[in-house]
Amino acid sequence: MALLFVMNAMNVRAEISEKQTKLDAHSIRPNNTIIGVHISAEIESIASNTFVNQINLRYIEVEDDNPYFSAFSNCLYDKEQKILYCFPQALIFAEVPSTVVSMDRKALKGVNEKVAAQVRAAIKKNCESAGVEFKYADPASDYGPSVTYWPYNNIYPLTDNDLK
Repeated sequence: MALLFVMNAMNVRAEISEKQTKLDAHSIRPNNTIIGVHISAEIESIASNTFVNQINLRYIEVEDDNPYFSAFSNCLYDKEQKILYCFPQALIFAEVPSTVVSMDRKALKGVNEKVAAQVRAAIKKNCESAGVEFKYADPASDYGPSVTYWPYNNIYPLTDNDLK
């Protein structure tokens, strides 16, 4: 099983073939009943728009033996927990590991503004403690919203506009 959805108000499971190694927006269509996602070890890449519009998503779990991704406090990170990939939209609190020094531009998409500000502040504090510059981990696009696949290797500088 590559992916398992947990639905609210119903006990429905949607499983994706074991052969699937990539997740994108077509893997999880906008659905107001999905409250949780379990990512198996077979998943090798996830598109940055996969969890956008999942307004009731409260948690993401990742199998321990997945070599690319991890979960902590219901959020999705890279394996080393240096990059925040996704903070679920319906989550109102999560602990940010002290190792997190970067995030995806879409990591806080749809998250309550006050919660998002607290997460950004926590990551900025981690950067200051580690003596590194706070940077987004995905490319900025002048052509509107772009889709990138996680994990990625390039780190892009944070601009003053990103801190607003």
